[in-house]
Amino acid sequence: MTAETLVGVLVLLPFIVGGLSFLIRSEGLRKPFVIAFSLVMIIASLWLFLEVYNYGTLVSNPSPVWEYLIFAVDCLLIGYFLYVGITNKHYLIILLAAFQSVSFPLISLPFHKQVKPVLYIDLLSVIMCLVISLIGSLIVVFALDYMRNHEVHHRVNPSRQHIFFFFLISFLGAMNGLVFANSLFWLFLFWEITTLCCYHLIRHDLTEEALGASLRALWMNLAGAVALIIGIGLSLHNFDTVVIQELISSGVVGPALLLTLALFCFTGFTKAAQVPWQGWLLGAMVAPTPVSALLHSSTMVKAGVYLVLRLAPGFVETQLSAAIAIFGAFVFMVTSVLAIGQSNAKRVLAYSTIANLGLIICCAGINTGLAIAAAMVLIVFHAISKGLLFLVVGTIEQQVGSRDIEDMEGLITKLPVLSGIALVGMISMLFLPFGVVFGKWAGIQAASEPVTTWFFLIVAMLVMGSASTLVYYAKWMGRLISCAPDSSGSSEVKAPLAYGTLMALAVLAVGLSFLVVPLVVNVIDPAAVAVGYEEGFKVVGTALATPWGAFPVWPLFVAVVLALVIPALVVRLKPAEVSAVYMCGVNVDERHLVFRSAVDGHVQVETGGTYWTQWFDELSLNKWINAAGIVLLAVLFVGVVL
Repeated sequence: MTAETLVGVLVLLPFIVGGLSFLIRSEGLRKPFVIAFSLVMIIASLWLFLEVYNYGTLVSNPSPVWEYLIFAVDCLLIGYFLYVGITNKHYLIILLAAFQSVSFPLISLPFHKQVKPVLYIDLLSVIMCLVISLIGSLIVVFALDYMRNHEVHHRVNPSRQHIFFFFLISFLGAMNGLVFANSLFWLFLFWEITTLCCYHLIRHDLTEEALGASLRALWMNLAGAVALIIGIGLSLHNFDTVVIQELISSGVVGPALLLTLALFCFTGFTKAAQVPWQGWLLGAMVAPTPVSALLHSSTMVKAGVYLVLRLAPGFVETQLSAAIAIFGAFVFMVTSVLAIGQSNAKRVLAYSTIANLGLIICCAGINTGLAIAAAMVLIVFHAISKGLLFLVVGTIEQQVGSRDIEDMEGLITKLPVLSGIALVGMISMLFLPFGVVFGKWAGIQAASEPVTTWFFLIVAMLVMGSASTLVYYAKWMGRLISCAPDSSGSSEVKAPLAYGTLMALAVLAVGLSFLVVPLVVNVIDPAAVAVGYEEGFKVVGTALATPWGAFPVWPLFVAVVLALVIPALVVRLKPAEVSAVYMCGVNVDERHLVFRSAVDGHVQVETGGTYWTQWFDELSLNKWINAAGIVLLAVLFVGVVL
């Protein structure tokens, strides 16, 4: 099978299978069909990776007929968005879609220059493809069991699963097309398709909250698409090209180029739900859990940071680069702080996602070989760990009827397998020597280079964001493992596909972290070099090293294993050695958290996490954070013009 064929499979097959899934109303027929599709996607993405790894960057130029088809589909999408705005009387959507309906034909129709290459597939594209096709396919398999229970719980009747899987599966093809696209017109098409899929998946349950959240996601993403169209127009006017590689390698760095790139980066910020656009991602948490895992943590929002990373070579050592670094660090810090005040597990994960995307954008702004390599590491490991955590929360919610962290107290005794997987996911986001932490370490190392006068500020914000991350994950883990005397027994209901997917993602999170040295040396650093940077890391013994420090991965793993195994082997508590919890009074019995207080009254003990809402209140902080985000974006654009 040729590389061009693999690209066709990865882009077109999801649309074909999505269409067939729409026609197949039987769950029994859909399940083996979707599982087979997922295996094909995983194999094809791994095969394409080997082709690009062994033979270098792949370029492709499909038949010019596709250009006419793309133009027609783009017009249909814009027309549909206009229809949605009119039927819902949403004037902002109407305005944004109307602007697109006028400006897109004016820009694209006069352009007759042949675009070459249309598709540009290097190691960065293939890394994204692996995230999309491997992790995305696992999430689709998870959804097969999950959606049946979801529709029963939410009383969705008649079933809308065929619509759900149409958009969920089609989304994989749109994302692969997006990361392969070198033509800005092709990029715009797939960008709009991801917006369409996002809109329909968020509104799946058709509740008032879901419909409102879907419209918010639509207008915010359309705002980014408007910036993309304006940027394409500037690229044509000033440089007579719609080829991304030509644009970022022109060698002429000035206000015209930087303004164009700034508009494209703004488009990426909206898709990545950066401040002040975070509202659409937080609202999207109302969608079924596979949507949260696929679109809003591991894949769709990564389209935004991918675009910024792809464009990064075009603004190296410019004011735009410094502004993007400061903006990303700011988002990482403030959204990490906001997560501290949240008890809804999905909102904690949503803020954590926005924060980590901000960190990736900050790395793109720092714009050195080490920073770009750190960004790629974060893309890979964040997708695995955050996808895992979203799926775990969804499964817990179906079994205990809540996604509130406080309702997960002592869950380790009731749902030990799920709780264990959740702990693996949180530890992989939080502690050494796992991949996400390695990416953060590398990012802070890169920010420590005094490449700009702002590096002290950037490092300070990254450190504050990292400290906040420790707080909210540590609280959550504490609730899971805190065991009240009466919290015993297991009520775990195992769904083979769902649990198999969770275990596969947990193994990936741990296994790839253990293999991070060969991963960085053989994949990440070569990808950074292919994009145009120097290698970020060197191997010293068993450690990955930079000029400012070393990360000894395997010794750290050995230390962690010994720290867990030795106490388990040495410490053996006998039942007689375990005493009841002392509660400053006489316990009623040893099975319940109740004690005798004044006048022999019985007092029920209540335990809970601390959320410091007096300091980290979301409503009061958001208006200041959004205002600061708008100011930073304004500075970003003013800086490139001046």
